[in-house]
Amino acid sequence: MSIYKPKSSPYFHFDFVRNGRRFHGSTGVTGRRAAQQVEAREKHKAALPAQSRPSITLDESCGLYDEHAAQLASHKLTEYMSAAMITGLGGGRLLSEISQRDLQIYFARRRASFAPQRGTRSNATINREVDHARAIWRRADKARFDVGEMPDWRALRLKVPRRDPRELSFVEEERLFAELAADRPEVSQACDFALKSGWRQAEVTGLRWSDVDLAAGQAATRIKGGDIVKRPLTPTLLGLIANQPKVGPFVFTYVCKKSRGKRREGERYPLTHTVLRQVMASAKKIAGIESFRFHDFRHTRGTRIVRATGSLAAAKEALKHRSVTTTLRYAHVLDDDVRNALEGSDERAIPASASKRKKA
Repeated sequence: MSIYKPKSSPYFHFDFVRNGRRFHGSTGVTGRRAAQQVEAREKHKAALPAQSRPSITLDESCGLYDEHAAQLASHKLTEYMSAAMITGLGGGRLLSEISQRDLQIYFARRRASFAPQRGTRSNATINREVDHARAIWRRADKARFDVGEMPDWRALRLKVPRRDPRELSFVEEERLFAELAADRPEVSQACDFALKSGWRQAEVTGLRWSDVDLAAGQAATRIKGGDIVKRPLTPTLLGLIANQPKVGPFVFTYVCKKSRGKRREGERYPLTHTVLRQVMASAKKIAGIESFRFHDFRHTRGTRIVRATGSLAAAKEALKHRSVTTTLRYAHVLDDDVRNALEGSDERAIPASASKRKKA
């Protein structure tokens, strides 16, 4: 039987192979008989002569995806990953000619290639690049271009051990920010904003002056997924924003230390992922802080919110998680409350009726 109902879906799914090509997906119906009818239609379509699709190169596919990604908060990162893939695989190659083996070799090289201050790239970093490649292939496929046999993206992903969110202790915070302020005070303020707001890196670096309403104490940001939301700003966050010089459209900027290309020493430019990574790496090394990423500023804020309020709902709203399932990663903070409740319920209390009889 080629129809089945996954545990995670109320609908039956179909899964069959024709001429060496796999066809699978949701039938969109909950009844077995109706699902069999949908499957029969899919098999009929699969048996029809394949219609030729126009070819598309990797370079063109990245450009096609960029039309969509330009609206996302992570656009700068997607540009970087696309550029690396064009260099590594060849921008002029047709998507239909890039095999599963080509992708395996490319991501293996990306994993092993040297990254400044960190050695090899992490499995999580490679998985983000795999997801980015998958998005490019799928967008080209939906635009009816010839992508050949769709790669097995799941097989390309690497195992990433699950761990509780990394929290920056107050002692570590003091050491880290002392180094950041001494070396790059303007970058230190952006990091401080990230820690106190819980925003993602792309939301911090992408914040524009036009997004901020100082009088109303709020800012409009484009969050993960492309949605634009209004977020409240505390007096501390407002102070950090007001302290930034207005030298362009972006709130957070950095001072160039060495002329390179079109950038000139002493001039201010919009803060980038690369600058943040380099400055953070240097400060962490001097401060003796290990296993901490910029994104852990966000984890630290989420953990502190749950610890201070006991509310996962408050943390979900502050961090703008789409699902409370994501926020449940911070539930470990409530372990002390559970432990205290267990210890308290274990105490042998004297029943009120017995206490009255004893007094009588």
